[in-house]
Amino acid sequence: MGVLPLESVIGFDGKVTGGLVLHPDGRTLIYPLGATVVVKELGDTFAQTFLQGHTDEVSCLTVSPDGRYLASGQLSFMGFSADIIVWDMETRKAVHRMSLHKVKVQDLAFSPCGTYLASLGGQDDNSLVIWDVHSGNAICGTPVPGLTKCLSYFNVDSYKLATGGGQSLVVWDFDKPNRKLRPHKVNMGSLRRNAEYITVDDNDQQMFV
Repeated sequence: MGVLPLESVIGFDGKVTGGLVLHPDGRTLIYPLGATVVVKELGDTFAQTFLQGHTDEVSCLTVSPDGRYLASGQLSFMGFSADIIVWDMETRKAVHRMSLHKVKVQDLAFSPCGTYLASLGGQDDNSLVIWDVHSGNAICGTPVPGLTKCLSYFNVDSYKLATGGGQSLVVWDFDKPNRKLRPHKVNMGSLRRNAEYITVDDNDQQMFV
């Protein structure tokens, strides 16, 4: 018997943090289902597209601010690379497959200009990488504090981003000319918070953790 094609899905389990994404067009909903990314047109039960290319469960996804690209990361086995795929949302085709992280891609975020993609590896990887979206090449990378779980770009400045987790919150300056990520650890005083998700306000004035 040949492989049965996936024709339609119903339901959403919600186990991927931040895994239910509304496209900037306001009409398209995107979410992971196992090793597949489901792209659903709102208002039409049967209008679904399935992005298939991952070899294991999708662990995170994000859409570029202009809606042109979708990036998705996956799980893998111990010692093996966990891929990131960048998809063209117009053609619904993969344009880049990037492999630097091991075991799990924990989180992904596009810069506000859409030129850069930041990726965070899981606890067996503990690295932060900045990618050039147009070429699919890594620009720079750095280790992050253990148990870092989440990542967010700023909304105005394409050269600032934040990571959090394990009672640590770090703001990073992306120094593109020197291909460096420069950390600035946030002093939270007596506050102890194990960050699960970070969002930054529209003006880059406040961060919610």
